[in-house]
Amino acid sequence: MHFDPYIVFLFGLGAVVLLVSWAPVGLARLPMSLAILCVGLGIGIFSSGVLSFNPDPRTYDTITERLTEIVVIISLMGAGLKLDRPLSWRGWSSTWRLLVIAMPLTIAATAFLGVAGMGFSLAMALLLGASLAPTDPVLASDVQVGPPRTGDGDEVRFGLTSEAGLNDAFAFPFVHFAILVAAGGLWSPGPMTQ
Repeated sequence: MHFDPYIVFLFGLGAVVLLVSWAPVGLARLPMSLAILCVGLGIGIFSSGVLSFNPDPRTYDTITERLTEIVVIISLMGAGLKLDRPLSWRGWSSTWRLLVIAMPLTIAATAFLGVAGMGFSLAMALLLGASLAPTDPVLASDVQVGPPRTGDGDEVRFGLTSEAGLNDAFAFPFVHFAILVAAGGLWSPGPMTQ
C-alpha cells in the first residue's frame, strides 16, 4: 500500500495538534509526559512498516535539518516565554551556576567516561558529552515553571527552565571543539605509533 507523503504529513500534523490539545488532560494523572508519548508513537509507527517511505533522516537531510531547527526554536521559545523574572546576576544565579559550572563539568565527565570506559575517540566523547549535557526543554517541561504570573516558579523550577532555554548556545562551543578535534586528529585512544 502506498501513501501520498503530503497526505501523511497533513495527517501527522493534525494528529500532533490533537495530541497537544487533548493529551495533557488525559495524561494529567499518569506518570507520562506528552513528549514520551510522542516518542513512543513514533517508534511504533516507523517500526511497524505502515509507512512505505524510508524514514532514514539521511535520505531527506535538508528537510530533516529544517524541521529539527523549527522544533528547537519552538521548544526554546516556549521555555523562554514561561520566564517572568527580571534579568539580574543575583536573580539568575542558579541559571549561571548550571550553565557555567555544572554543564561543562557534565560534558567533561561524560567525555572522560566515553574515552576511558567506552573506548571512544576524544572527538566522539566530546560530541557525546555536548549532546547529553544540556537539559532538553521539551522533556523537562513537566518540572519547569508554569505560565508567567502563576506563582509556581520556585528556584529549582526556574533554574531548570532558564537553563533549558539557554544551554544549547553554551553547548555549541563544545560541539565545535569536538569537530575541531576530529578534523585535526588531535588525539585518539590506543597505543602511540611513530
